[in-house]
Formats: sequence, C-alpha cells, structure tokens
Amino acid sequence: MIRLAKKEDAKQIVPLIIQAIEDIAFMLTGTKTYEEAEKLLKYYVQSENNRLSYHNCLVKVHEGQVIGVIIAYHVSELAKLDQEMLEIINRNAKKDAKVDKEAEEGDFYIDTVSVNPAYQGLGIGTELLNGLLEHAKTIGVKRVSLNVDQDKQAVRRLYEKVGFGYEKVQQIMGNPYDYLVFPVIERNIRI
Repeated sequence: MIRLAKKEDAKQIVPLIIQAIEDIAFMLTGTKTYEEAEKLLKYYVQSENNRLSYHNCLVKVHEGQVIGVIIAYHVSELAKLDQEMLEIINRNAKKDAKVDKEAEEGDFYIDTVSVNPAYQGLGIGTELLNGLLEHAKTIGVKRVSLNVDQDKQAVRRLYEKVGFGYEKVQQIMGNPYDYLVFPVIERNIRI
C-alpha cells in the first residue's frame, strides 16, 4: 500500500533517507557522524514545514513496515521549507550554509526515492513513482522533475520507463546530474 506518511513513520523513514543520500546527510544537518545526522533527520521528517517533512513523503507499507519512501515538494515553497534547516546547519557547522538549486521554479521536485534493500528489484520504486505521479495529478501539478546521478544508468532507465524524459544536465555540489521531467497533465500515468 502506498500512502501519505505519518509523523510516527519518521523512525522507519530516516534509514531510507540515509541509504539514498549517504554523506549528503552531513551537509543537510551540519553534523559529522551518522548518529548525529540521524537524530536531526528524524526531527526534519517530524517537522511540519521542512523539505523532508512527513507532509512531503509518500511511503510504501508492507506488513505494517515502511519499506520505501518518496519525498517531493513544490520548488516554489523551497525557501520556506529550507529556512529552519539552514538555521540548524549554520548553527551546527558554524558557517553559512548554501543549498544548490536542484530544480526549476515551477516544478514539483522529487528529492529522494529509497527502497529497503530487502525489497529492491520487486517494483517498489516504480510503485512509489506512480503513486507520487498520481498524487501530483490530484493536487494539480503540471510537471514533476528529479535529478539522477549520471553514473546510475539503471536508475535512470527506471525513471524513463515510468515516463520521465531528459531535459538537461544540472550541476549540484559540483557534480553533474541528468535532470529528468514528467509533464503530468500532458501524459497518462503508467500504472
């Protein structure tokens, strides 16, 4: 079952986020250890107004356990969503934090997709993507976007199979990513 996340899902969502973003967890928290980062990421997920807030998460639940998560938000809300996070990063890292622009202003941006390793290869990623696209359609989103590491061609093929198309190369933290888009209103969603 795919559903909107709940605040109490945070404990199960955070390991999935860390699995997906790895060392970026330190940048998003201003911390130096996974233990410290995990605590702040849990706080972010339980937050009401944050890019990683449970409000921005859809989860795949199997036998009462969260086994996958997809996080997405309107890019136009990012300044508001990142305000508290930037304050926390600045306080912890003792320097002015800056977050690279990852998406175009009008987009509904997929920040993170992660599936528990025990359930990978079973179509959960596709199910999460289709669930998010259905959700985007119901809330009137015109375009969904995401970035994919150029070294992860198998992941890119998954996105393309769902209907995402290449638009450009996007530089994030000095690394090139392929920027893929899905025009929600113009295409039928493949389920």
